[in-house]
Amino acid sequence: MSARLSKCLAALAVSAAMAPAAHALNFVFTNTGSTPMTAQQMAALQAAGNYWSSKLSDPVTIYLGVSFDSLGSGVLGQASSLLYVKNYADVRNLLSADKTTAADTMAVASLQAGNALSFWSTQGNGSARFDNDGSANNAGLLVSAANLKALGVKVNTTADAPDAHLSFSKDLAFSYSRVGGTPGGQHDFITVAEHEIGHALGFTSGVDSIDYCLDHASGCGLSGAANQFEESEWFTTLDLFRYSAPGKLDLQVGGSPYFSINGGASAIESFSTGDAHGNGFQASHFGTSHLTLMRPTISAGVSYDAMPADLLAMDAIGWDVATAVPEPASMAMLLAGLGVIGLRAQRRTKG
Repeated sequence: MSARLSKCLAALAVSAAMAPAAHALNFVFTNTGSTPMTAQQMAALQAAGNYWSSKLSDPVTIYLGVSFDSLGSGVLGQASSLLYVKNYADVRNLLSADKTTAADTMAVASLQAGNALSFWSTQGNGSARFDNDGSANNAGLLVSAANLKALGVKVNTTADAPDAHLSFSKDLAFSYSRVGGTPGGQHDFITVAEHEIGHALGFTSGVDSIDYCLDHASGCGLSGAANQFEESEWFTTLDLFRYSAPGKLDLQVGGSPYFSINGGASAIESFSTGDAHGNGFQASHFGTSHLTLMRPTISAGVSYDAMPADLLAMDAIGWDVATAVPEPASMAMLLAGLGVIGLRAQRRTKG
């Protein structure tokens, strides 16, 4: 059996914090569920946080609320983040000031000049449009609280008002320890928790909101007109690196987008393209061709951590990666060698 990893965007309140580990990047996990987490659950959650702390060196504290809930069919976990609206030009300047590696330098150099973005997008009637009119969706971005902290912005979150909330299924079988491997009928909780923390850190795409609102215009407070997405901010820091061809920043639902830090000249990893109108998986994920932590599914009986593409994405959106990441020129060959390890028994389940 395989199950789906999912995310959504919102902010929830929390209580009863767990102490952070002693790393430059600290996580404070807060139990928000109706019943206390077990010692095994807490230890596995802290192991996932410690993993990210070993890979990212930003000296910030991230507050995460945690609960175990009944989620959708086959859904192992979800993440909801506190989001801030920031001017695109300000985000570009923050990324520039934060760059520390050759990959950072390349990513910043690929960013568009000016105060507003130009990109291909999906309109309210489902049509495609090259959008360069400088409206709110061009001039502003949605940036998660955790991502802002990585960029050096002071964000007043606390254990009672966290950066994000993580929900895990209380109905599916998890293995909470990697000692002795993961039993075939269970999912490795540490892998799932690392994935959901990745969303909280900023691995999200506004394409998911467009995908959803195409079918729920009134629920999204939209008119249903072709240009209904013009007057609000939709896209995220990660969307700055979503291309479908050299020079083509592509924020459409569907299509064949990929992660690139050199303006689309090199495709590092494919992106998923939308739950409703894309490939059937939320756009806030890599694609399913290779084994990455931020792919949308995980098979039972396997465990793994972030791959080079996952770390490079974190590097590009402003996190300081503490360990060396292969340079972009070698990335495609490296990922090709990963194949589909652990995915043969995978069966897609809708959530």
